[in-house]
Amino acid sequence: MTAMKFLKHIRSKSKVKEQDKAQPQGYASHYDSSEESLIDYGCALCDLKDLAQCAMVSRKWWNVAQDLLYRNIRIEPVHYCEREYELAEKRKHKSFFDRNADPTDAPRGRLLLLMRTLRENSVLASTVVSLRLPYMTREGSKAELARTVAVLPNLRYVDVPEGFYSDDISSTALKQELQVSCPEIRRMKYNHGSERSLMQIPRQRIWQNLEILELCGLQLEIEDLLFVLGSFSSLQDLKLVDLPWLDDSVFRPSSQTLPLFPPVKHLTLQDTPRVHAGGLATYLSQVQNREALTQLSLSSTGVQPQQLHHVLSRAPYLESLSILEDVERAFPTDPPSQPLASQSLRHLHYEITSALSPRFGGQPLAASYYTYLMSSLLAQPPLLPNLTELYVRDPNFAETLLLAPPSRPFSPIKPTFAFSQPLSVFSKGAKELEWNFTAVTPPARGHQKKGSISTRPVSLMGAESLSPAWVGGARMSVVVGDGSGGFLAVPNDDAPRPGSRGSITSNGDMGRERRNLWR
Repeated sequence: MTAMKFLKHIRSKSKVKEQDKAQPQGYASHYDSSEESLIDYGCALCDLKDLAQCAMVSRKWWNVAQDLLYRNIRIEPVHYCEREYELAEKRKHKSFFDRNADPTDAPRGRLLLLMRTLRENSVLASTVVSLRLPYMTREGSKAELARTVAVLPNLRYVDVPEGFYSDDISSTALKQELQVSCPEIRRMKYNHGSERSLMQIPRQRIWQNLEILELCGLQLEIEDLLFVLGSFSSLQDLKLVDLPWLDDSVFRPSSQTLPLFPPVKHLTLQDTPRVHAGGLATYLSQVQNREALTQLSLSSTGVQPQQLHHVLSRAPYLESLSILEDVERAFPTDPPSQPLASQSLRHLHYEITSALSPRFGGQPLAASYYTYLMSSLLAQPPLLPNLTELYVRDPNFAETLLLAPPSRPFSPIKPTFAFSQPLSVFSKGAKELEWNFTAVTPPARGHQKKGSISTRPVSLMGAESLSPAWVGGARMSVVVGDGSGGFLAVPNDDAPRPGSRGSITSNGDMGRERRNLWR
């Protein structure tokens, strides 16, 4: 019974981790690399050792554990616990003259054992779906990795050396084995230098079930790109990076013989300055495209923030939108831009920065773009009713959103300070590494005192979400604006401090528990 509970514990942790990774940003969790899927709690090797010992007890337990042991294989470089110090000493080949010898390469040894097991047991080899390895192991054991994937017919994802993506000669054998023996690969990447192998895909018809594709720094014709993309009927996630030659013509149907740009769920455009909002609007004008697209990421493209409303108005099922742009001029006011509006949008990354400093101590150029964003957030009726997460690169955005009415040169709609749903605001300044979290909740209705003029929402700032150092509620405050821009001062542990305009509330145990509120 104890062993079965342990197996259930392992499964529950895996399920929780999978749910945590299933966010709008990035690739599907099933096809993450070893670095992207790093478990940040517990020790995976100790769990694996205990799981293997449980599987040896009975055949029934082995059937339960087999899926966890061999379906998704992950080779860890070290133990993430104190056991690693003891094992590192035991792995050293010490001698009388060398008492501080380097330990053996444990990850490579594990790969060799795995290779032998899978090559001797075809039943186990057929169950392997993913194989993840540390960076140094896949870079230094290419031949062993090629012999391992050669017996994995159902493999969908494997960590490969970096040269594999650019047709490096040292990875030729590995690529050939992967193309011949693993037709079910679902994620692939092509960097600059791999144009030849990419162009062979339509003729050889390899990896027809590919779901995630990244193209970076390639030199191709638009016609060749469309022919390659048209050969993947199951493509769901497409990332195009560093393609300065890519323009809006890729989204326009040009002839009956040329394939159309494929409908995808997640489209990422990065460093593609010739792609504009008009091109995306043309792409979304086709029914199959706008019904498929749920996530759109734009970084250093020709799509300007004032043009986003054209894209949103044509993407009725878009749930996540990300735009990262470094602007060189203030938000244009002529002609006035329509506000951002979407009934489906849930996550918005609006990270606008400006490298140029304003003259004579004025506001930064990016400030006008955040004023435009606030006009959209505070408009009535709500234009973004389902938005739950917002990321901005303005450290004062949350406070400004709560306490300062924005100017309205961008929209004829008059904003009021009323939110229809809770909103999590993550803000970060130019020199900050971590996101600052502010949970904005709508004002409570029916409990407002008579004569009160406060119409602003409440901000709950929990710093424990920023770093493990804040765990325990050491920095928790509730700020309520009164319409005049005031805050109460934070009280110390000895005596209450005088208040200012506004009000602040806290949990009942805050007065009984000593906490360092200034930490």
